[in-house]
Amino acid sequence: MPFLGIDVGGANLKVATENGDFRLIYLPVWKRLDELEAKLREIKEVFEPDGVGIVMTAELSDAFPTKTFGVRRIAEIVEGVFRNVLFLDLEGRLRGYGDVLKEPRTFMASNWVASVRFLLEEGWRNFVFADMGSTTTDLIPVTDRVEAGKTDYERLGRGELLYFGVLRTPVFYILPEFDVPLVSEFFAVAGDVFVVTGDLDPREYTCDTPDGRGKDVESCMRRLARCVCCDLEEVGEDYVYSMARAFRERVLEKLERAVRDLSDRFGLERVVGCGLGEFLLREATERVGMEFLSVKEIYGDVSKVFPAYAMARLVLKHPPKR
Repeated sequence: MPFLGIDVGGANLKVATENGDFRLIYLPVWKRLDELEAKLREIKEVFEPDGVGIVMTAELSDAFPTKTFGVRRIAEIVEGVFRNVLFLDLEGRLRGYGDVLKEPRTFMASNWVASVRFLLEEGWRNFVFADMGSTTTDLIPVTDRVEAGKTDYERLGRGELLYFGVLRTPVFYILPEFDVPLVSEFFAVAGDVFVVTGDLDPREYTCDTPDGRGKDVESCMRRLARCVCCDLEEVGEDYVYSMARAFRERVLEKLERAVRDLSDRFGLERVVGCGLGEFLLREATERVGMEFLSVKEIYGDVSKVFPAYAMARLVLKHPPKR
């Protein structure tokens, strides 16, 4: 039976075995929290794991009144479904359910810790770990130890947590102005941009669309045109494509600046990148002149759910006591 890693995110439930079998399940906790237990039971039925490792970021969801309440509630749901469960804290320690209940703050936003601890145990040193997903981008400086801040608040201030990704980020957040100011309405998201630019297949656009309509190129273009209060027929496809390219360029500039800053601060010369946005991380790294190492090329498509895979490997190496 496999060991299983699960990353309970605010928008996605990520699951992986130590052998690299994985699932990426869109589950927006802020509106579908009541489905979490059922999804976990389906996962249990499919994999029948001997042990499970849990990391989470979903506690930030406004489905919960506080983050501490969220950590405890998520842990309670997981503990009610699986046996032999370990939770990873921000120091990289695998701990039990009772520890989560007593010290919930030490388990908040811990998914990046799993990835970095796994890489350190694999012998990796002196790199920026970069994970760009649907919603956020983690940039974690590592020398012979983890140099990052422990909380999301700290990491936001240090340029180690960039609150944009390749699917759910509103377009106006990254590109407040094109030839005119973009309106601050939830008309289009990054997923629309990267389908239009050809970087993502519509099947990879796994979150909900802002208008509830399709994920084909034309539907994405129509949503992008709305960002300047227009229909697609008013501005034309060339205009929308140019807008999408401008958004893409702005994302790359932000990534490039953040990677360069961490490289200069800690004397690091390579980036180990993973996630759905690995293609952007590679391009930004090459612009900085650093070496890029692709998690996808080394470990396979499990790059898309790397914290879950890392947890599965950690639990395999440090199994729960029976």
